[in-house]
This record gives sequence, C-alpha cells and structure tokens, in this order.
Amino acid sequence: MFTENDCDVLIVGAGPTGLTAACELLRRGVRVRLIDQAPGASVHSKAMLVWPRTLDILEDLGLADGVDKYAVKLRQMTYYSEKRPVSRMRMTEDLAPFCLPQRLTEEILTDGLAGLGGTIEREVRLLALHGVDFSGAITPGRNVTATLEHADGTVERFTVPWVIGADGATSVVRNQLGIAYEGATYENRFLITDAKVADNPLDPDEVHYYQSRLGVLAIVPQPYGLYRFFTNAPAELDDGTLEDMQRLVDLRGPGGLKLVDPDWVTTFRVHRRRAASFQLSRVFLAGDAAHAHSPMGGQGLNTGIQDAQNLAWKLASVIRGDARPALLDSYTPERAAVADAVVRDTDLQTRAAMWSRNSQVALRDVTMRTLDRTRTLDRYYLPIAAGRRWVYDTPQDDQGAKGRAGRTSWCSMKSTLRRHAREGAALPRQLAVDLGVAGPSADPGLHTLVVLPDARGGTRDLAEAVRHLAAPWRAQVRVVDAAAVRTGTRRRKPALADRAARELHCKRAGFHLVRPDGHIVLHGHREELDELHQMLDRLFIRRDEPIVDSRTDSPVEEDMSAPSQYVPPAHIVGDGTHKVIVLHSLFGGHESFRTWWPYLDGTRYSYAFMDARGFGKALDAAGTYSTDEIASDVLSLADSLGWQEFSLIGHSLGGQPIQQVLLKAPHRVRKLIGLSPVPASGMPIPDSDFPLFAEAAHKVENRRIIIDLTTGNKLTPTWVDAWAEASMKQVGPVAFRSYLDSFRTTDFSARITGADVPALAVVGENDPAVTPDAMNETWMKHYPNAELAVIGNSGHYPMVETPVALATLLENFLAK
Repeated sequence: MFTENDCDVLIVGAGPTGLTAACELLRRGVRVRLIDQAPGASVHSKAMLVWPRTLDILEDLGLADGVDKYAVKLRQMTYYSEKRPVSRMRMTEDLAPFCLPQRLTEEILTDGLAGLGGTIEREVRLLALHGVDFSGAITPGRNVTATLEHADGTVERFTVPWVIGADGATSVVRNQLGIAYEGATYENRFLITDAKVADNPLDPDEVHYYQSRLGVLAIVPQPYGLYRFFTNAPAELDDGTLEDMQRLVDLRGPGGLKLVDPDWVTTFRVHRRRAASFQLSRVFLAGDAAHAHSPMGGQGLNTGIQDAQNLAWKLASVIRGDARPALLDSYTPERAAVADAVVRDTDLQTRAAMWSRNSQVALRDVTMRTLDRTRTLDRYYLPIAAGRRWVYDTPQDDQGAKGRAGRTSWCSMKSTLRRHAREGAALPRQLAVDLGVAGPSADPGLHTLVVLPDARGGTRDLAEAVRHLAAPWRAQVRVVDAAAVRTGTRRRKPALADRAARELHCKRAGFHLVRPDGHIVLHGHREELDELHQMLDRLFIRRDEPIVDSRTDSPVEEDMSAPSQYVPPAHIVGDGTHKVIVLHSLFGGHESFRTWWPYLDGTRYSYAFMDARGFGKALDAAGTYSTDEIASDVLSLADSLGWQEFSLIGHSLGGQPIQQVLLKAPHRVRKLIGLSPVPASGMPIPDSDFPLFAEAAHKVENRRIIIDLTTGNKLTPTWVDAWAEASMKQVGPVAFRSYLDSFRTTDFSARITGADVPALAVVGENDPAVTPDAMNETWMKHYPNAELAVIGNSGHYPMVETPVALATLLENFLAK
C-alpha cells in the first residue's frame, strides 16, 4: 500500500521526546505524522524529574497548568554516608525540579498534541527506511520512504521529506541508518519500586540519597503519596519483588520505613551510550535513540525533550523556507555536547555512589562535606542540572571569525566569565518572558533582536538602525526595543531595560540576536552592525530568493518503475547464440566474476556481466540504487544489445533483480539462475546484526568480517583482505547502503509465486547466510520448475572458490 505525502515530518516514537517534537512542530505550522508501535501509553512512572529548563518548554507549549496540577516540587536533596548526613542541596524557587512521573508528562503532552490538532497512530511499526542519502547531503526535493506495518498486518510505504527517530534506546531508526551506539552497560542491575510508606515519616518535598558500602538507595517523593525507591540490586537478583526492596531499604535506608501498596516494581540495567551522530541527511535522532545514561541526577527525560525543542524550531524554519538547510548542521554538535556532559557527569555520580573501599568512601565523604560547607552544589551544580548554564558553541565561518578576532569589548569579556550571559547561552528566563521573547504568547517561529539602551536610556537611533538592517528578513526576525516594551496600553516598569542590561552584563547601547529557543546567537553594538547583517544573511533566506528546500507535495512513485533510458556498462564474454545477463553481489561489480571467465563456453553462450549503478564502471552513475532499478537497467542493456530473449544469473544481491526482470518482461526470460540469491521475499537482517552490515558501507573491517563469515571462515586472511579491499573500490558507501535497504525489505513473492520459468538455485555448502533450508522455504516454493544444487567446498563466492565446478553446473542447466 502506498500513501501520498500529506505531512512534512514523520516522527517515530510517541514518548516524551516524540510528543514534544510533534507539539513544537505543529505550533509552528508544520504537518506531522506521529507513530508508535505500542498499543497504548505506558502506565508506569519511569523517568521522574522535570528540571526548570524543561518546564520552560512545557510552559511555552501552554501546558504549565498540567504540571501544576500533578507535580510535586522538590525543595531539598540530602546525601547520607553510612546513614549519616554529609551534604544538603537546597533548591531555590527558580532552580527546583518537579517530580512528575513520565506517564503524567506524556498525558500532559498528549493533551497538548490534541489541542494542536495532532494524534498518535498506535500499533504502527517502522520496518525500513528507503531513499536516505548516506553521503549526508540534503538534496532539495528528495524524500525518504518509510515502510510501516500496521496492527492488521497491512504494510504501507509512506514518503515524507523528513524523519525524526524518537523511538528509544533500541531505536529502529538508528539501526536503519547504521549509526553506532557507542558506550557500555554497567555491570550492576538496579531495582526500582514505586510504593507508599505506611505511617509515613518522610517530608513530601525532600529527596534522600543514601550511600554506603552496602550500596546506594535513593528515595524520591512522587504525586499521590507514592515514593520512588531506587537501589543497586544484588548480583543474584534477576527479578525483584516488593519484599526484595523492603529488605534492601531496611539494610541501606534510615530504618522504620514499611513499603505498602506498590505501583511498580522492576529490575533493569543502566547504559551509558551515545550515537555517533544525531543526523544523517533528512533523518534525525533524539532522546534515548541518540543517548542513554544513568538515571542519577534525573536528566534523561529532560535531555530528550530539550533535543526535541532544539531540532523542531530549526527543522520548522527550514521547512517553511525561512532558514537555509545548513542550520540543521548545528543540531548534532549542540545536542551531542550536552549528551556527552550528561553521560560524563552521571557516570561519575554512579561510580562514586558504588564505591565501597574505605579510602574511596572517605574521599567521597570529605568531598561531599566540602561541597556542603562551600555551598558549591547550590551555586554551581544546581544551575547546571536545572539547564540554566548550557552554552552552545557558536561556530563562525572564516569571514565571521575574522570579524570577531579583533573584538575585545569589556562586555564580551565579562559575558565570557558569566556563562549565562554569553553568546550561545540562553537569555535569563524571566527576562525573556518579560521581553516577549519566550512564554506561551510569544511567536515560536521568529528570531528576536533585543535592543538595549545605554546607561542614559538612549536606544532610539540604534533601534531604528537595527530595524532598517533587519528589514529584508522581517518575516523571520522581529525587533524588540527593551526601553519601549509595553503591556497593553501601559509601559512596563522603566527598570526592565536596566534589569536587562544588568543581567546581560552590558551597559552600552547594543543588540542581542536571540533564537526561538532563547539562546543568544550574536551580541554587539553599533560598530558590529555589519557583522549582524552578515549573520542574518547566513542564517535566513530573503523573501526575494528562491526557496530551494521547502515542503514537498509530490506523490509517491510506483514500486516498479518503467525501464529507463540509461544503458548500464557491461563486459561481454563469448559470442554464442544463447544470451545470458549476469548480475553481481553487494560486495563487487562485474570484476568479481573475472576468475570465472576462462572456464565459460563462449562458442555457445554470450555473457554480459553488467555493473549496477554505483558499482565498477557505473560507480558515478546516479540513481535510486534499488533492486527494481537494476531490473529496469537490465532491460535497457538487453535492448541496446539487441537481445530479445536471454537467461539471467544473479549472485546474492543480483538474485532479486533477475526475478524482478521476470515480472517486468516474462516473455523475454528463458531461464533463471540464482547464486546464493536474495529471494523474492527479501532478506531481513536482525536488528542486533544490522549495524555490522550497515557500517560495512564505509568500513572495510566490517566487510572483512562479513566476507569471512559467509565463506565459512575457511579462506585465507590474505584472500579475505584482498576481496574486502577490492570491494571498497568497486562500490561506494551510498550505493552500498541503499541496495542493502532495498533487498532486505523488498517483498514481491506473492506476485512471482507460480511462475513456470526453469529456475536453478545454487548455494555453497560452507555459506551460513544462504542455506539449502532457506532456498527450500523461498526459491523452491516460488518456482514449480526449480532445482536446487549445493556446491561442495564453497561458500558465498563459488565463482572464485570453485569456478570450474560452477561453470560446469550452470552451463549444463542452460543447455537443457
């Protein structure tokens, strides 16, 4: 089933990250389709803490009332060592986190989604992505095709310009892209219990964090009188129970706590991982699909929601034609830097919490007491955890860098010392709301130029100059004169401009260019107006420029395209009357058959060894790089050679397009021969194995592993290395990856089954990838007149491993 493109972005995964991305895009006028393979939302609490930066995002979405309705505000966190308090972190009003279990966060976001006209399509599973440009380029007008499976078994192919993978740590989207998920898994298991406490002595707004040689125990208050108990599980404990947690709480906690009415008990492992990249061409990763880390510090849900906001405003700007696609290049470096810091910090906390040696415990206790006395946690750690101190790098091109090199103004030096006021940092939240830059009533699609007065209050001339300069981009940028901001008909307090100058550490008349997410892009004064003009020109598209990458409303192409006018290159062996077209595997072009050529009978047969697009002599040929395209090119080659009838031989990858040729032109095909062929039903690769194959597109080591595996580990390392190196030269990464996606997800078996063409399937006895059993379940069932042959002492490459035996077998079949 094909569906026409009726949205701009497909979001895979309807957890907090996917829901936030959908809401942020919808409120910016971007059409969204949100799918999730689960039948319903999770009923468990899962992630717990929501920090102020995430609360800002929910407030901007108009969802603050939902947070106030459910959440518990946490005002203190106390650390204990061997049950004695060693440190206390006091949460100020503007930095305190809320305890809002994930199921409630999702409920709030789902209500917001509905209010914006969005829905969640449940029990829809992503099977594959096609058309991804694995060079990483964003080509104007190009789409991605998602193969989706519905609950009733219906398979849909849906074409869309952009895809966001928010589908968790086991992300199908990430596996489809072949992006490595680098890191490790902690050895320890952890046990979580959400339960009430009988005759509860605990304060409802304080987190207790017990560390001892026996393990770690965290106690966090939740809504509805529940508490989260989190501890490392003993090595022998696989599936914990309430009784297990009660025993550990008695052992590690304050004593006297009786757990009752459990809501959730689970045992799990903790990971510290990050995807190598958060973007490949038109496909993005966010949330746990991009990074995973210890729950220490409660940052996981927050980092995902902030990923979604960062990506959504940028993607919306590009889709609407406001910004250049290069804006999207900043997503990975900005959010990966945050993910790296969170993974690093939570890893340190997790390891320190698990220390058990006397020297380690003593060091930890001394450190915590010192931090408590100096209020370091309150003054430095807490603002970072709250998301108030994240600073994005602001890379410049050469021209911009030269312009900035000589800028050493006093305010720029001061802001460098104060991370919360420098370029790349966010405007102070309340200031941003008061200036109309943030909040539910602010326009979410615009950048803002905030103009500040000098110490005497003068801004009129500078504000007018900035307005005039920004006029070509008035659809993308608004100008706010801090000295003239009004609410209704009343002027705001005169102190607002003074407060802005004080909080931004600049008393001179100047400007701040602020992104839709509140982060400062550029700060300058009258002498930097040229630099501001250059920045606006780099970021935005003028309305008189052609928009080269906006919405794409073209319908999906048909599955089986018509024969193209392109004629592929081919190497001809022999001049006999029986014509044979030969197709190669994924690991080499026509040259992979060279060893075989001397043993072929050129007096009876004419063999055309074709290069598919992206291989060998067609290495630079553009195309969709699909098996169906290969089939169309086979017909073009046959026409150019004047061959009306011919037999077909397909090795591995080539085994599928020879069958598609039969579908397109059954009257022209005399016989089919598959050498370890991909069947008409495709060849799915388990998710656990897929990164090995996907990364083989650009890693020779992966190709070595696969070649060695498919030849039964029986050939010399010298031959395996040579074949892998030759393969890297014969096919580029884009074509490799595209054909991989094509043959593993394409299934036309229902259309081919019953064809009466004479067919032969050949497999090597040492090939674990394509076995006789696999052929009996596919090839032999599809073709009533099929034969199956097993070549001894051969793996996946019989034309190299046993060329004489293969030539004899195949020509005997062709001669029948």
